Amino acid sequence: MDFLNRAWIQIRDLFLSMTPAARVTTAVLLGVIVVSLGYLFTSRVSTTESYLMGGESFSPSDLKAMEAAFGKAGLSSYQIEGSRVRIPRGQEAKYMAALVDHNALPPEFGEFLAKAVETSSPFLTAKQIESRKIAAKERELALIIRSLPGIEKAAVLFDAQTEGGLRAGVVKTASVAVKALGAQPLDPEQVRKIRHLVAASFAGMKPDNVTVADLNGQTYTGSGDPASGGSAADDPYIARKREHEKDWQLKILKALAYVPGITVTTNVELDRQQILRKEDIKHDPKPVPIRVSETESSRTREGGGPGGRPGYVAQQPKANAPTSVSGRTGTSEQEEQSKSETVNALSTQRSMVEEIGLTPKRVTAAIGVPMSYFARVWEERNPAAPGEAPKPPDAAQLAKIRDEELKKIRDHVAAILPSAEGVADKTELVTVTEFQDIPGPEIPTPSWLERFWEFLATSWATLGMLGLAAMSLWMIRSLSRASLPPLPSTPNLPGLPTSEKEEEEAQKGPRFARFAAGGPSLKDELADLVREDPEAAANILRAWIGTPQ
Repeated sequence: MDFLNRAWIQIRDLFLSMTPAARVTTAVLLGVIVVSLGYLFTSRVSTTESYLMGGESFSPSDLKAMEAAFGKAGLSSYQIEGSRVRIPRGQEAKYMAALVDHNALPPEFGEFLAKAVETSSPFLTAKQIESRKIAAKERELALIIRSLPGIEKAAVLFDAQTEGGLRAGVVKTASVAVKALGAQPLDPEQVRKIRHLVAASFAGMKPDNVTVADLNGQTYTGSGDPASGGSAADDPYIARKREHEKDWQLKILKALAYVPGITVTTNVELDRQQILRKEDIKHDPKPVPIRVSETESSRTREGGGPGGRPGYVAQQPKANAPTSVSGRTGTSEQEEQSKSETVNALSTQRSMVEEIGLTPKRVTAAIGVPMSYFARVWEERNPAAPGEAPKPPDAAQLAKIRDEELKKIRDHVAAILPSAEGVADKTELVTVTEFQDIPGPEIPTPSWLERFWEFLATSWATLGMLGLAAMSLWMIRSLSRASLPPLPSTPNLPGLPTSEKEEEEAQKGPRFARFAAGGPSLKDELADLVREDPEAAANILRAWIGTPQ
């Protein structure tokens, strides 16, 4: 606190010793310094230009509409860089207002459908409402397709037709016209994405009913047959082959990541049978009875006695006629039958195996290793001594390392490849060659003068504020020096050095020798000096206080 008090007293005395004009100038310069420092700390260092909407990328059709809106609004200080718009900093609101006034803002996903729903009227028929929704969905799909990488323009058309007869129903078809950037044709993978995207947007539509017209190439019909104009990516064999080749390529690249600049190409042969079902039936030689049946039957028959007189008379009743009883008995027969039947069957075991086809049968790999890799391996194994220049390897040493590394890479890759039918050594599936890597052209770097001018262009405001603050400090320092009055001549006082030689002697002697006894006291002399010349006494005291002890 004592230091702060002394500093404040010095600053106050210095300010009071200035003339009124110097005081006003000093106050103004102090304000400039405070404002400059506040600007430096609160404002960010940036360029005088910025990108519209935070540097968002726009499609070519959107850029055309935005240019028209800027022209109608009289805004010309913009610049189109690729797919972005650079505008002067601080004028973002003007450019956004021009886009809003002329309805040129880039549409967002879902905006067309939302407008179709919001603008519906109860006076519209159901068919008209459905037609509006389909038109909005077509524009939404075109916007989504234009957002895909490498797509410049896109348009979607949808149609539905009701069929009668045995195949009654609604047939839905769609066509997509797409133009890629420049004159590049569409990637077959992009065609497949577009077809499935459009088909999934309309209920009941199949991807085969979507036709994609490449404005820079061919037309891809819904059929998966390449001969009929379809995409080869729709062929299940080709699509699965590409997936497996990409998968194995990534695996091998990951296994050989320690080799810089290596190239890997794979080829996968698939099993062409999509589904294979096998049924195995085994019979047991020992029969097993599956049905046993037994049948038993018996029959008994007995005969009657001798008959009476034949004729009509014998049949008439006779009164008081005696009954004749025959003494002869009838015949008796008895018959019994028994039947047994057994049905046997062989014991059978049945097993069914179902295998999914299009699986890899044979995987081969072609690997390229840059020749610079062998030289780096030799340098790592034979480091140069401290202070000596590295020695290049000779041809024999380089050839030895080359053979070792190629064999190591071949064995390493063969260990992860699947077994192939008829191949005992999997290293036969790997081909490793070396190639002469040629470095590309060096990227030109800007010179120090270009970097200096770029620094000035981006930081001129900051440098200007720093220069203004420094100049203000320099002017305050000059004003403070000019306001100090010259020290008047003072009488020789005991203990005060009057020359450089006496000052040196005083420094050599004891620090408090001037307060020794003898002669007039310092207090009395100072009192006399204050009475005679108060201003000179004040200057002397000020000099003593400001002089470091």
